[in-house]
Amino acid sequence: MTIRGKVLVLLVVAVGLVGGLGAALHQFAARGRLMRDWALGSQEQRYLYSQLRGDALVFLSDLQRVHGSGALPEAVLGGYQRKMEVQLARLRELTDQKEHWSGESRDREKKHIERLSQELRLWAQHAEGRVARLPSGIGSDGAHPQLSIFEFGRSVEPLLQAALEMQQEDLQELERLSDRGIRTGELLAILAPLAALCVLLSVALTILLPMSRQLRELLAGAERIGRGELQHKLPETRRDEFTTLARGFNQMAQELKVSQSRLMLSDRLVSLGRTAASVGHEINNPLVAVISNLAYIHGELNHAQRSFSEQERRDLLQALEEARDGAERVHFIAQDLKTLARADDESTGPVDVAEVLRDVAKMASHELKDRARLVQQVAGVPRIHGNATRLGQVFLNLIVNGAQAISPGNPARNEVRVTARLSAPDRVTVDVSDTGCGIPPENLERIFDPFFTTKPVGEGTGLGLAVCLSIIQSLGGTLTVESTPGQGTTFHLTLPVAPAEAAAPPG
Repeated sequence: MTIRGKVLVLLVVAVGLVGGLGAALHQFAARGRLMRDWALGSQEQRYLYSQLRGDALVFLSDLQRVHGSGALPEAVLGGYQRKMEVQLARLRELTDQKEHWSGESRDREKKHIERLSQELRLWAQHAEGRVARLPSGIGSDGAHPQLSIFEFGRSVEPLLQAALEMQQEDLQELERLSDRGIRTGELLAILAPLAALCVLLSVALTILLPMSRQLRELLAGAERIGRGELQHKLPETRRDEFTTLARGFNQMAQELKVSQSRLMLSDRLVSLGRTAASVGHEINNPLVAVISNLAYIHGELNHAQRSFSEQERRDLLQALEEARDGAERVHFIAQDLKTLARADDESTGPVDVAEVLRDVAKMASHELKDRARLVQQVAGVPRIHGNATRLGQVFLNLIVNGAQAISPGNPARNEVRVTARLSAPDRVTVDVSDTGCGIPPENLERIFDPFFTTKPVGEGTGLGLAVCLSIIQSLGGTLTVESTPGQGTTFHLTLPVAPAEAAAPPG
């Protein structure tokens, strides 16, 4: 999944959690509104039931008043019944609005209201009938209201009291539900944000931890490539921007590897040209011996039908032996040149430092001859893991640079010393030091920079030490330098021990 996709997933989860919390808050708000309406409805019902009781007393008073004045009691009865029907209709409406109740509870209250409505009508009709039967113009003696009040208390009052008790039970139930809702809301106010935060953190960590791991792998791989380990390959198994970046690093490393190979070959060819005079001198001496001995043999064999004495036969054999030795010497020199000039391979394995230095000493002998002695102390160290050709190139560069740092004319007092030691259980350090002029402090930090050189134009390219550093780093080692102007310079090469050598017990 791409980074954009991961961010979208995180965004969707965050929006979903916020939406869920919003829905929960909306539900609690709706429940609170419902409970408020329930409480207001119960309060209004209590008021209506109380008003029915008060209106009954007012109705009796009005009946007495109209009877004494000669007005018709039917009009008072009609007004009372209309007002009573409005109140009863409102009670039915409030009962229907109690949606949280079960159907059985609503039906019970509705039946109670209908019974109350019936009893109120009968009571009002009986009260009006008594007043209507009284003689016209005769005031009531008080027996009628007392009788009507008694009938009201017997038939209607119990129903009103039961209705008020129902509303009281509703309010108690409302209080219980409200307390429970408050406790639930307090609990959810704590747990819901925590749960949402945990879910969001889990999703974020699920997305960010792999991204962090990929980034660390990418940085570690880039650092290894930066140190010269161009054979290292970053993983390209995922389908995201990191894989695209890793693919770009791998392509860059491959191109750098090709450029490095060309640069190393170029440096070897420079070293080959620099040692051409020495090689010409080395080849010329054995060739002279070969030619003179072959000429002598050719002259002796030109005498036809001649028998050779024992001494002459030994002289001829000795001449042939010297010619063969000279030819072998030329062969070995050609092999050394071929090793130095050939394109580098990538194979690595156990390498004997002493053997590599023996071959390099032959190549550097011309540079050392008039300047310094070459001292080698490399016996007794385990073989290192590397490539003989590439290490030979490094040693040749360092030894020749050390020789060129020494003025010619006094080889007995100067030396280029190569020592090898086991600096760690799995590391061998090779020190190449000279007694030359040293390196100024201002140049010491730049000597490994490509194309940096203090030699006159035409005598150096500034690539030798940069190539040496690249070779050593690609083999998993390090190359450092110490120098004191006027006293000499020491290069420290630390290389890994070959795995077979490191696993072998010391002895």
